[in-house]
Parts: sequence; C-alpha cells; structure tokens
Amino acid sequence: INDIGLIKQTLVDLKNRMSGLGGIFDYDNQVIRLSEVSKQLEQPDIWSDPTTAQSLGKERAELESGINLYNSLNENLNDCDELLLIALEENDNDTVST
Repeated sequence: INDIGLIKQTLVDLKNRMSGLGGIFDYDNQVIRLSEVSKQLEQPDIWSDPTTAQSLGKERAELESGINLYNSLNENLNDCDELLLIALEENDNDTVST
C-alpha cells in the first residue's frame, strides 16, 4: 500500500486544523458560556421575563449546535485514525484503501 504515509499525514493535518478551529471557535469559552446559560435557564425566576428566557434559550441552542458539531468532527477524525491503525495491524488492505 503506497498511500499509507499520505493517509497518515492527511489525518495529522486534519487534526492540526481541528485544533486550530478550536482556538478560532473559542471552544473552551463556548463550553463555559453554555454552562452559564444553562444555569441561568434553570433558575425559576428567569421565566418571569419571557424575552430574556427566549434569548437565552436561543443562545443555548446555538452553543450546543456548534459544540456538538466540533465534538462530532473531532470524534470522527479520531475514529478514522484508530481504524487506520487497526487495519494496518491486521493487514486489512481493503479497509486501508477505502
């Protein structure tokens, strides 16, 4: 299999890009903000101001969507990396070539 080095390098490159996206996306602060917003929405008095409650609900949905997408992409990259390693260990050329 001649393209193994290229596949490995592509995975490394994609992981580096994902890491960079975490910084651009400000992942850590997004997670913190999601926690804050969720705690605010758990307060019973928040519902006395429907506009604020609706705004926080919308913000929570947007944060969850972005965080979930980032996590999903990261997990998929890790899965590809693990699958490649397993395929190489088992000399599964069909899996490696796909």
